[in-house]
Amino acid sequence: MARCGFISLCVGVWITAFIMSISVDVSLGEQALDCCLKVSHHRIPKRIVACYHEQRKGDGCLIDAVVFRTRKGRDLCAPSEADWVRELMKKVDERPVKKNKDDICQGIKP
Repeated sequence: MARCGFISLCVGVWITAFIMSISVDVSLGEQALDCCLKVSHHRIPKRIVACYHEQRKGDGCLIDAVVFRTRKGRDLCAPSEADWVRELMKKVDERPVKKNKDDICQGIKP
């Protein structure tokens, strides 16, 4: 009788440990990031850009990129090493901050 109780206790502990390990794996798993998977080498007109942010390979994304957000809220991925991308970033940084830009660019560096 005591042996049956001990086996039941061991099985119960094993099942509990297994369930806890699954839930820890799920809670500590990688969170989905909104990353560019590829970049376009087509120049982006400065008039449509509201803001941008830089995506870094080491921060959970597979590639380095600059993500330009358009005034209509679309994200366009550009190669961070391109000269035209750096120039566009500089021009966006030089613009005065506008009130309506805050809604589109919420959580993104200007």
